[in-house]
Amino acid sequence: MTLRLDGLERRYGGLHALKPVSLTIGDGARHAVIGPNGAGKTTLLHLIAGSLKPTSGRLLLDGTDITDLTVPRRVTVGISRTHQHPAVYPKLTVAEHLTLAIPPRRVRGDHGTVVLEMVGLDRSAATPAGKLSYGQQRLLELAVAVAAGPQLLLLDEPSSGLSDHDLRRLSTVLAALGNDVTVLLVDHNLALVRDVADHVTVLHHGQHLTTGTIDQVRADSAVRQAYLGTPTATTAKTRSATAATLLTARLPQLGHGMAAPELTDVDLTLAVGHGQVVVGPNGAGKTTLLHALAGLHPAPGAQRLVDGKPLTVRHPADALRAGISLVPQGRRLFHRLTVAEHLAVARAHSPTRGAPTNILDAMPELAARLRHRADRLSGGEQQMLALARALLANPRLMLLDEPGEGLAPIAVGRLGHLLADRVDNGLAALVAEPHLLLGPLIADTVRTITDRTLTPARPIDHTTPAPAEDPFAAPSHKATT
Repeated sequence: MTLRLDGLERRYGGLHALKPVSLTIGDGARHAVIGPNGAGKTTLLHLIAGSLKPTSGRLLLDGTDITDLTVPRRVTVGISRTHQHPAVYPKLTVAEHLTLAIPPRRVRGDHGTVVLEMVGLDRSAATPAGKLSYGQQRLLELAVAVAAGPQLLLLDEPSSGLSDHDLRRLSTVLAALGNDVTVLLVDHNLALVRDVADHVTVLHHGQHLTTGTIDQVRADSAVRQAYLGTPTATTAKTRSATAATLLTARLPQLGHGMAAPELTDVDLTLAVGHGQVVVGPNGAGKTTLLHALAGLHPAPGAQRLVDGKPLTVRHPADALRAGISLVPQGRRLFHRLTVAEHLAVARAHSPTRGAPTNILDAMPELAARLRHRADRLSGGEQQMLALARALLANPRLMLLDEPGEGLAPIAVGRLGHLLADRVDNGLAALVAEPHLLLGPLIADTVRTITDRTLTPARPIDHTTPAPAEDPFAAPSHKATT
């Protein structure tokens, strides 16, 4: 299926989200779209999927104009998609999602099972989607999109929230699709882009910057300036080894249903002016741990000490008053509030005065959107807003759940150094990631969740250049045989 964009454009009032783009993506191609946060990538996918109407321009599929087709009609002509955040039904099981997705022409006894095996969810067929981890929900949405038997598959940041193991699985699934399926991929994981795509389009400020092969785009100086940023290397931290303890937490068991807890016997100590990273596969309990510390998840028998004094957390407000601030996975923004209103609320509810004022210096994309509602922001801009909101609460301890999700390489570097500066000036940080991204820029030590246990902390090697030095050269996500 050949996709042709003919001067496709989208405006939101005075915001020119996507300037006229003309592009042809050939039948069976694997094409990626990359660019800085707010470049117009998701807007482009919305226009192709039909959830947005273009301000001007045409969209042609195998030569047929589909510009005015509704979303359901586009599904019937073979367009399937995933979203920036998993679009699943929490109360439906994994198997029920597949039953709804498979079109009548493809119904046969084993089709759904085969697709679930491809994405690694075959053992979770009877599990409600709401009980899956964030990364597993992403894999479920991918399974739904593939099971529909698309001819054009649109993927919006499918790697976000996935562990290295699941990234290899994602790469394998895409490689297994036939040549009759055209794939258009938007993602900031440039190693995945390199493994999957044969051509790449770069957008910047809504404008088509360039299209070419991986090597051509990688060598383009304009792309490096706008998207990749200047090479950055982490440096050895010189933080005090005798810093005062801020938080001590002992959590006997955590999980959704204590008959099978996700984590047991958690013993955690966080010091003033130090950062710690928790890594582990999807579903290991990273988010559950952060939610328990922030008061969003029950923690029977928990014991917490802040500055050596007992802290009882019955509600998230108790944690916030103690100086504990959470940047949640999925952002949890108020869609109808503007950026400025979010930040004003954060300042008003800060338990201390003197919140830092230079936060937006590291977020120029967000600073330019102060009057825009949260639901008008790109995914990366929403992530920046969640970070800024938490920092403006002037916390003593920040809990960061995959803070780099949806961020372009240049933004990862800027925000990593902003957070590192806060830690150097006394902030304590606990970062949960499936694989190290922002963590090495912020933290001193790393702990791994293995078999429901949090392993002892070990130092992070800060002598290795940060991945932002050449994101295209990161380790491959292709599955090995």
